[in-house]
Amino acid sequence: MSQSNLAITAEEQPLISLSQINTFVFCNRRFYYESVEGHQVVNHHVEEGKIKHLRVHTQMKDRSEKGKSISRQQYFASPQLGVSGYVDLIEFDGEGQPTPVEYKKAGSGNWLNDQVQLCLQGMLIEESESTASGSEVEVAFGYIYYIGSNRRRKVPFDEQLRQQSLDFVRQAQELMSQQKIPPPVHDNRCNGCSLREICLPGEVAYLKDQDQRPLRIQPALGIDQVLYVDEPGVMLKKTGQRLLMVKEGQTLQDIPLIHIGQVVVGNGVSLTTPVFQTLLKEGIPVGFLSSYGRYQGGLTPAVSRNSLLRMSQFQAAQKPDQCLAIAKSIVTGKIHNMRVMLQRRKWKAEETKPEIARQVQQIGKIKKKVSQAESLAQLLGLEGNASAHYFATFDTLLKTETGFRFQKRSRRPPKDPVNALLSFAYSLLTLDLSSAIQLVGLDPYIGFYHQQTYGRPCLALDLMEEFRSVIADSVVITLINNRQILVDDFELKSGGFYLKSSARKVFYAAYEKRKNDQITHPTFGYQLPLRRLIELQVRILAKYLQGEIDTYSPLTIGK
Repeated sequence: MSQSNLAITAEEQPLISLSQINTFVFCNRRFYYESVEGHQVVNHHVEEGKIKHLRVHTQMKDRSEKGKSISRQQYFASPQLGVSGYVDLIEFDGEGQPTPVEYKKAGSGNWLNDQVQLCLQGMLIEESESTASGSEVEVAFGYIYYIGSNRRRKVPFDEQLRQQSLDFVRQAQELMSQQKIPPPVHDNRCNGCSLREICLPGEVAYLKDQDQRPLRIQPALGIDQVLYVDEPGVMLKKTGQRLLMVKEGQTLQDIPLIHIGQVVVGNGVSLTTPVFQTLLKEGIPVGFLSSYGRYQGGLTPAVSRNSLLRMSQFQAAQKPDQCLAIAKSIVTGKIHNMRVMLQRRKWKAEETKPEIARQVQQIGKIKKKVSQAESLAQLLGLEGNASAHYFATFDTLLKTETGFRFQKRSRRPPKDPVNALLSFAYSLLTLDLSSAIQLVGLDPYIGFYHQQTYGRPCLALDLMEEFRSVIADSVVITLINNRQILVDDFELKSGGFYLKSSARKVFYAAYEKRKNDQITHPTFGYQLPLRRLIELQVRILAKYLQGEIDTYSPLTIGK
């Protein structure tokens, strides 16, 4: 059969792999994430398919049997068809007629995406064999072999399937050229998809008022385990797939790499070159703290290949109206959460109830004014006033018998132990937000609310506003009131108070424990650990920047 009437005529079109076409037909949104943005996420479904394919190709060699010769893993490429890729198996009958066989891990099925992939394999073989023989070769059908049931289905390559297959190739090429993300499918195809936690089909649909609240998700890329190395003189070494904390020749701790999602290094700790190389290879970020517990910067693995997302971020950062809209949402979230934190504590201290109630009322009035702010400067003033009312009451949240007192917020240097704890908590929160932002593919230094300053992680500072009272302040209050941290755990240096290194371990443990606490997402209604909600909020911002949703919804905790 001549294919001159079916071939793609556009010049200089990129060759798309057969597997990519399969993905496009199944879900063009997944195709966009994988082929345009470069996301490659492996879950157990993907891994199982790879293993079964590997077994097929390693166990079956080229051979002849029952009058047929069999060839495996043949590669083809055709600029005319616009596709390239491997054919799992080709069966040649006694007359040399080829028939492609595509292996699938399932037990059965009748999927158009598999049929299109197989049909394109047949058309590639036709073109190659016709060129080699000098005469026209037609491949009339192929087989899809289902590994799960050890059966195969015959697929005829009729005119309709051929034209449909080439139409899909052309549509995929157009999507790659236009680089516009398709809407989510939000149906049974999402079940088991390795990109679901990036795609967020239910969340996007709900935010666009298209559907009911989504089912609970678990962002799969979040950082679960943080290794804190904060003892002067410790060296972090590598042996095999493990990290060793060594001091004066003695191994203090032996940690499998698989258990580490992030490393936080304090002053006086050294890392060997193999450790740096391994952490970069494994995609494990490293954050560095000064001797005073301030965030200094980080070692970041390879930046996400999602340049389109970062371009959307840069474009938004240059639009004052869009920056103001995002900033309003962030400040609304922050003020709401500060107010709720005070409301929760109000009922625990009878003698301070009137004062807390008064501050709660004042913060509520300020919150109502946020939507009317006409500039970032005006918004900054509202946020500053709300924070002043919040911290004016902060001392009443601390038990008197602990010996800790708080008058006002002071930063560089912290003038009292409470401010030292707050600054330390905010440093850790900045590090967590920076890691999540880079994980999603955004630039932590390009923000919308905080003014761009060289070396300042403005976007991390933007998004952490919603989490300050929820995570950082909560940890500080709990540590003080439970007497896990004492006044004697601080030292006065360079005009400021700083937590001693021996007490930082207690702080790290409490901070990680708080991030594991589950809360209900205000918009979606499902529960997630706070550490996961950090990532989810960054992904929601990314959806907004790419135009998938109309507004950015901040994290607001319930009463």
